Amino acid sequence: MEDDFRKYLLSITKNNADDGIYYKYYMKSKVLNKYIQLCNSSESHNSDLVSKLEDTTLYNQYSLVNKFDETLSKIYKEKNSDENLVLTFNYTKVWDVEKVRNIHGDLDNGNILFGIDYDKLNKNFKKAPIEFSKSYRVLENGLTSTFDISSDIDVIKIYGHGLGKADYSYYQSIFDSVDLYHGKTKVMFFWSDYKGREKEQIHKDFVKGVTNLIEEYGTTFSNKDHGRNLFTKLLLENRLTIEEIPVNELF
Repeated sequence: MEDDFRKYLLSITKNNADDGIYYKYYMKSKVLNKYIQLCNSSESHNSDLVSKLEDTTLYNQYSLVNKFDETLSKIYKEKNSDENLVLTFNYTKVWDVEKVRNIHGDLDNGNILFGIDYDKLNKNFKKAPIEFSKSYRVLENGLTSTFDISSDIDVIKIYGHGLGKADYSYYQSIFDSVDLYHGKTKVMFFWSDYKGREKEQIHKDFVKGVTNLIEEYGTTFSNKDHGRNLFTKLLLENRLTIEEIPVNELF
């Protein structure tokens, strides 16, 4: 199944390089990545970022890529010179980022992994088939790295993830590393409108997903009072925000 999925991803990305599909995918990925980097957690709105990017033609000529990179890099350096780390659940690479880890393997290396959350296996089986867990599959395939989630991370930015319970253990590990309750780390969640559903409903469902994630994480605290008021504490300290990425304006 994993190998079939790898072939499918190749068919819709690299194998379509000649007809421009892969190039458009590449450029959109770069724009989204840069936009998220530029968003500042201290600002209530980042609409000015669109105006800075809207005059850049993305797809017409390959020669524009370098000019585009230079423009974004200049804007980015003006606002933030800190190091960026990317942890991605996708199987494709994130461009223009030096430190990136594809948690479940990547298309370039052909080591795509599927799996089930370890905690869910333990809860639903008397003898859990751990060989089907994500953690087991990652360890079995040697997908280790020097990726360091340090306690002094200023901002965690999350985009494009369904916030499903299957990946809650990853978030718990990250939030534990930065000591989310006692620390100063801010968490920014991003969402986008898409075809097939009403925008208002997309937003409501996303807010619900964020709320469920934070409240579920609070239940892991040994101090139950802290667990119950985590969500409120993050809001009061302006360390939890939800913001839309206007993809229809960007593309």
